[in-house]
Amino acid sequence: MIEQNAVIGSLLENLDQIEIIYKETYAPFKNDRGNTGDSKEYSIQEFVAAYLTKEYRIQKGCIYSTTDNSQNIDCVILAPNHPVLTTPKRQIILAEGVYAAIEVKPDIKNKDEFKRALLQVKSIKKLNRKTYVPDLSKLLGGQSRTEFENKIPVIIYSAKSLRPNKLYEFIKESIADGTTSLEELPDMILTLDNGLYVFAPDITRKPFGQFFIDNKPDFTKTAMIQFCETTKAETLALFLLQFLNLPSPIMKNQDFILNEYLKSIKDIKICGFEFGK
Repeated sequence: MIEQNAVIGSLLENLDQIEIIYKETYAPFKNDRGNTGDSKEYSIQEFVAAYLTKEYRIQKGCIYSTTDNSQNIDCVILAPNHPVLTTPKRQIILAEGVYAAIEVKPDIKNKDEFKRALLQVKSIKKLNRKTYVPDLSKLLGGQSRTEFENKIPVIIYSAKSLRPNKLYEFIKESIADGTTSLEELPDMILTLDNGLYVFAPDITRKPFGQFFIDNKPDFTKTAMIQFCETTKAETLALFLLQFLNLPSPIMKNQDFILNEYLKSIKDIKICGFEFGK
C-alpha cells in the first residue's frame, strides 16, 4: 500500500511517460533499433535525474579506474565530486566519482539479453576504486563498509523479465558456469512486470534487509529480496528508496529529503532467494 503525497504523485506521472516509451514499437519502426533503444535509455536517465539534486549529473559511456575500464554503460550517475572531464572527442567517467550505474535492457526475459546485462555489470564490479568516506564505525558504534559497498552500485533495468523463480535459477546458473559471481551481481534488478529485486552479500545492509532476515531466520544474509505483489508505482517508489540510500563514494552532508516522502510505503510483501547455502 502506498499513501499519496507530492513525490508519489510525481512517480505516477513519470510512470505514464515510461510506459509510453516502453509500449510495443509500431511495425514501420521495428528495424529502427538505434532510435528506439536511445529513447528508452533517455527515459530512464530523465526519470533518475528528476529525483536527484543538481550536483549529480548523468552520462553514458565507459567507466575508467586507474588500471581498467568497464564496457559502455547506458546511464552513469556522477557524484558531486566528479570533475567535468572532457576532450574534443569524449566525456571521461572516473570510477571514484560514480554514484551508481544503470544498464537498460528492454527484455531480460530473453536469456541472451540477460546474460549480456550480467556481463556489463561484471565489467563495472571488477573496477577497483578509492572511496572518500571516513570510517567512523568505531566512533559511532556502527559497522565498517564492506568491500561490496565500496564497489560501484549497479542496477539492471528492464520492462520485461523472467518470472521470479526463473530469474533466480538463471542467476544461479550464471554463477555456476562462471559468467558472474556473487561479488559481481547487480545491487538491484528493476523490472516493470515483476517488481524490484535487491541483492547483497549481506542483505541486512540494504533497506528492508534486516526486517527480512529477522522474519526469515532460516535464510543466510547472502540473499536477494524481491518486493512482490507490488504495483508499478510501488515498485518505482521502492526503487527510489533503495537508490537514494546506496553507499556513496563521498561523504554525504545530508540525506535526500525525498526519503521522508517515500516512507509512506506500507504493508509491502517481501519474498526471498537464498544464495548463501
